Amino acid sequence: MPSTIRTGKYLHECLCEFPTICKLKYGVEFDLVSVEQKVQHLRRRTPLTYPDLKYFESPEHWWFQRFWVFPPKERIEPALEKETFDFWNLTESNETGTIRKLLHIFKSVELISIILRFIRPEHYAIYSAPMQHMLDIRHGRDLVETYSAYLEAMRKIEKHHGFERVADVDMALWVLHEKCYGRHQDPVLAGAWREDDFMLQLRVNNLVAPLADISEARLARALITVKPELAALIACHYFEILIRRLAGQFHLPDIDSRSPLDNIIDSLPNYGPVDPIRRALWKTLKSVRNELIHSGQLPGPRESQLLIDEVTKLELDMSTAAK
Repeated sequence: MPSTIRTGKYLHECLCEFPTICKLKYGVEFDLVSVEQKVQHLRRRTPLTYPDLKYFESPEHWWFQRFWVFPPKERIEPALEKETFDFWNLTESNETGTIRKLLHIFKSVELISIILRFIRPEHYAIYSAPMQHMLDIRHGRDLVETYSAYLEAMRKIEKHHGFERVADVDMALWVLHEKCYGRHQDPVLAGAWREDDFMLQLRVNNLVAPLADISEARLARALITVKPELAALIACHYFEILIRRLAGQFHLPDIDSRSPLDNIIDSLPNYGPVDPIRRALWKTLKSVRNELIHSGQLPGPRESQLLIDEVTKLELDMSTAAK
């Protein structure tokens, strides 16, 4: 593999290797362009007929029948005859209805993704569970939402890495998966994948985005066993935020946003959630917070648990006071 893969072109190298890897893996080179040409007549407002499905199978061009099978004619032809599809005018803003309509007929996200990929290779990719796992794409509430998230990731890669079509991203990632996890592994290319900051950010976003509505207290509790250092950091940061919010509720005259945390804790009246015992705990936790933030000294398991328990209580106090 040429060294240029480390300059951000490794996925383009993967795309170039698609025919070679197909032959190594399956004994033949797939000719997916010929399949695209066979279904060009569907790139307009037209019915999708059962006989049209044979073009997607095209056993002389690729191994569709090794992995998938279309439902029998009697099961889906009546539904196909009732629908007309405008594949040419599909956009990101209006595609959900067509995807849902196809899924209702074919009952398989893989099959509808194949149909869309060959009719509109500029915008669509074949849904693949291994690729979904590699990109850390979470399952949505249904298959339509899952495939939409899959396409969103593919389109971001297309734009960032300068591909002409989403289908090309699909083929490049298929090769990448084989090079990283399959029988034809390439440690240099796998290293380029691991070092790709854009792809790492994409994967982290896919993992973390569903947590956006979770409070810092709950997030710290969830991370305590797998990422205790990160859990402690979140809890320390949130502890200070909550103490300052609590002080704001008391409207203390000599306290503002620049006041040291020590002064704020000392100024809080013994009222509501504040009492001498809890104030003493807060002073201790403030010291734990300072040691982590300013000296990098991680709290022990007991201190971390105290922090997380206290921010959970403070969060509940603030929520109750707001009602």
